[in-house]
Amino acid sequence: MSWTTPKKAILLATSAEGGTKLNAFDNALLKMGIGNVNLVKLSSVIPAHIEWIDELPKNIPIGMLLPTVYAHIESDEPGSTISAALGVGISEDNTGGLIYEYSGYCTKEEAEKMVKKMVEEGFRVRGWKLKEFKAAVAEITVKDKPAAAVAAVVMLPY
Repeated sequence: MSWTTPKKAILLATSAEGGTKLNAFDNALLKMGIGNVNLVKLSSVIPAHIEWIDELPKNIPIGMLLPTVYAHIESDEPGSTISAALGVGISEDNTGGLIYEYSGYCTKEEAEKMVKKMVEEGFRVRGWKLKEFKAAVAEITVKDKPAAAVAAVVMLPY
């Protein structure tokens, strides 16, 4: 297998309901446009000089191995509010960055606060200077169906 350093990335987040918790997760992936690929879970380092895009390409092949950092949570407890968040820190001169993920029974504001704190610590312990912080957060309150919240950074080789 041959891997290449990603050239582009996109931040995505959404929530969805489904007949089961797994279907809710799958439905959220479909809403984001990444439900027909194979997600390859990454840790949290952003390559240098990556280009951030606003829209997924239309030509992603079904079944493609897609490098992704993601946070997710599913619940079937009516009345529960769940959130998933990714915090992205970009270094000065875009020489790299970090992504931190969090999910829990909380509001989107609480989840975003947590990932921001994580990004700041990650930069501090590395001695890096944080130039930009971005976040993708999804929240949903469970009603009568299982629900999922998902946040992702999808990295593309082209």
